[in-house]
Amino acid sequence: MHILTWMKEEQVILVDKKDNPIGLMHKMEAHEKALLHRAFSVFIFNTKGELLLQRRAATKYHSPKLWTNTVCSHQRQNEENIEAGERRLQEEMGMTTELREIFHFIYKAAFDNGLTEHELDHVMIGFSNSNPKPNPDEVMGYKWEKLNTIQKDIQQHPEQYTEWFKVIFANSYDKLKEALEIRMLQYPLFFKPIFKKKPWGGNKLNQILNKKTKEQHVGESWEISAIQSNYSKVSGGYFANWDLEKLVDTYKERFVGKNIYKKFGSNFPLLIKFIDAADDLSVQVHPNDKIAKEIHQSFGKNELWHIVQANQNAILYLGFKKGTDKNDYLRHLEHGTLEQILNQIPVKTGDTYYIPAGTVHAIGKGILLAEIQQTSDVTYRIFDWNRLGLNGKSRELHTELALKAIRFDAKPEKKSVSDIETPYFKIKKRILTSNLEIDLSKRDSFVIFMNVSNGFFEINDRKIHKGKTVLLPATATKVKIKTIQKGELLEIYL
Repeated sequence: MHILTWMKEEQVILVDKKDNPIGLMHKMEAHEKALLHRAFSVFIFNTKGELLLQRRAATKYHSPKLWTNTVCSHQRQNEENIEAGERRLQEEMGMTTELREIFHFIYKAAFDNGLTEHELDHVMIGFSNSNPKPNPDEVMGYKWEKLNTIQKDIQQHPEQYTEWFKVIFANSYDKLKEALEIRMLQYPLFFKPIFKKKPWGGNKLNQILNKKTKEQHVGESWEISAIQSNYSKVSGGYFANWDLEKLVDTYKERFVGKNIYKKFGSNFPLLIKFIDAADDLSVQVHPNDKIAKEIHQSFGKNELWHIVQANQNAILYLGFKKGTDKNDYLRHLEHGTLEQILNQIPVKTGDTYYIPAGTVHAIGKGILLAEIQQTSDVTYRIFDWNRLGLNGKSRELHTELALKAIRFDAKPEKKSVSDIETPYFKIKKRILTSNLEIDLSKRDSFVIFMNVSNGFFEINDRKIHKGKTVLLPATATKVKIKTIQKGELLEIYL
């Protein structure tokens, strides 16, 4: 059938400005008379945030060889909008995916051949990582491009795009961007590790957790940090190189959760680390919220340690032996014998301890652990085993400040249960042997997953290897975990 004959037979739905149907008319006649009619535009994105554009076939009766959005067409009589969009997506691009309408608007665009598009356009969005199989009678090519790249190219080369696409794209840009970002926030975010050299650091971060660093004495990998001048940056994907501050500032409660944003504002509340102690860490103590706010305008530092790997006979130093008071402490501190009054606790892989602020503590040599803590970098160093720092000098001690913070009755808690709740964060220790789906719709919190085992997982289609940490924003409504190799994940949230 000749294209113009088909055009005359194909009918469109005439509508008023409120999208109420007022009749049918042959497609060509409606375009010749510029009458308002119902239409739809489909925008398909992939999980990189790229939009699928099509290049119209050379045989098209108007706008041949020009670039436009994934699909544009008209509803048929008694056909629902989404039904029409999915039908045409299959006919033109050979694709099947779920569509969602995000808004509609009226526009008018004239062509050089005397025809005019005057449409009430229903704009639909969908997602697919599959490349299309275009109908050659409709489409001569396709490409995936970022929204901002398309926007710049339209400005520089407007003659390469259809008139209606330029109008639709300009009117839809902000809403498309918002819908795209909401979808992108359903996926886990990976951050670039921030490595910290320490005199006690070893090489387990590299050897066991596959952290890519050639530096020596790397003691800490800050996985997710909102410490000033140490903001974590997204390592790839749609939000590549965004830092944590920008993410929270931009998406607010959608990123962290409504109540969390109300309480903390733009201050992300947790600091997530891996720590490799090739030697004993200094004996230290952290202030509580009250002291930290008064002296440092900071959060206090309550933390939890989960042992990822421990050498034989490895120990933690946690709190004082029973009966120790301030005088005992000062005497042993003066004589350099503090070790004699500290609780020494043997540990093994999989042990978990909660360390409240005010607890004197130290990580013993031979331990690799995951640390979950409040966002704070305030530490009072008490005793450093009489060793020198990396610069060849003794590291600063904070004896007076430590005295303000120490609680001689502090009792660190071993957490043997799988569900751990503290006043500052919650943790689920998930040992997975099969797939798992978690409903997040009522949680109102971001979720962090740390792979602390030899397990291998996919979380919402993102691969999570050993030593990886990911953050799922609060806007995510569910988590689908595919267990490729059994192992343990720490699930962390507020």
